[in-house]
Amino acid sequence: MENKTNKYLIPVLCLLLACLVGYFAYNAGKASSESALNEKDELISELSEKQEFLNQLNRYSVERIGVEEGKTIYVIGHMNPDTDTVCSAIAYARLLNMLGFKAEARISGPLNKETTLALKEAGVETPEELVDASGENIFLVDHSEYAQAVAGMEDAHIVGVLDHHGIGTVTTGHQVVYEARPIGATATIVWLDYLNYGLELDQVTAHLLLSAVLSDTLNLQGTTTTEADRLAIPALAQIAEVSDVEGLYKRLRTEALSYEGMSDEEILYYDYKNYEASGVTYGIGLVNSIDEDTSKKLAARMKEAMAESFDTKGVDLMYASVGIRENGEKIDYIVPANERSESVLKNAFPDYDEYDGTSYIFRSGLGRKTKFVPGLNDYLAAHPHE
Repeated sequence: MENKTNKYLIPVLCLLLACLVGYFAYNAGKASSESALNEKDELISELSEKQEFLNQLNRYSVERIGVEEGKTIYVIGHMNPDTDTVCSAIAYARLLNMLGFKAEARISGPLNKETTLALKEAGVETPEELVDASGENIFLVDHSEYAQAVAGMEDAHIVGVLDHHGIGTVTTGHQVVYEARPIGATATIVWLDYLNYGLELDQVTAHLLLSAVLSDTLNLQGTTTTEADRLAIPALAQIAEVSDVEGLYKRLRTEALSYEGMSDEEILYYDYKNYEASGVTYGIGLVNSIDEDTSKKLAARMKEAMAESFDTKGVDLMYASVGIRENGEKIDYIVPANERSESVLKNAFPDYDEYDGTSYIFRSGLGRKTKFVPGLNDYLAAHPHE
């Protein structure tokens, strides 16, 4: 009888033991899983708090902009305003308002066709024009050059600069917000600042910034395009509720290439900027073209336009840069205004590909921002009396 009892007792005990092991293993696993989840929740919470902390730190870094309480900061870009400079000014003025400042966007002159379309598609009215900056609180976007600014900028109270070009001639004797990045568009920097400050972008502002990034990077084909610009476009398109980004760019580009109804002088100064380096002043007008045949015709017309208007611009050197930026091509026809301009060009850029009697042709491009201006500045620094 005893043997028979033992015979059944041992299996039952083993079964009970297995159940106990399984029970404790299950609870241990459950506890481990719950612990892992708790750790993830804590990590997410920590990262969230860290992000808020970083956002607050970034806001602290600009809270001491030197303006009297209640005074207006005018956010403005360069003369002959383009889409990047105008849209960035509008978006950054909104950002300053969200940070507690009183800010308004201004333009430095009439808008071109592309920028007019960009504002129309976003549903934004054209900002007022600022004729004289004397005595005003100014936040500059998309440049830091007195030569590219509205009148009176030397007598303005400049409180900030947001740019993606080289350091210009603007100086201040006080603390200033200065943010410059080697990036494709000023609008991308504005987008990054919204992220860094933890501020929400509305649909209209996102639409403006999207148009500006597309314009200034040539739909990400420009030589200064960065990964930040590439990420900005889909992010902004989503907020702006723009599903056909390519369609938007094509509409903008069509306007940028259209010179219908414009005189040759208007075309030359459509996207024109002045510079100063080593005591020499010079101007470069960018002209868009779709192919080489059109470029040759435009170059000849720009040569005539410069001959007629050069003396009125008060610069030492002047150039027209007729550029092709279509289907992956980057070709620039550089037209000097006079013999001195031509001499400097040939010495500064001796490796041009061809001279056709009117233009010095650079078949790998001579971008104003990336090559032309830096190259001229370096040459003039080494030869200041040219």
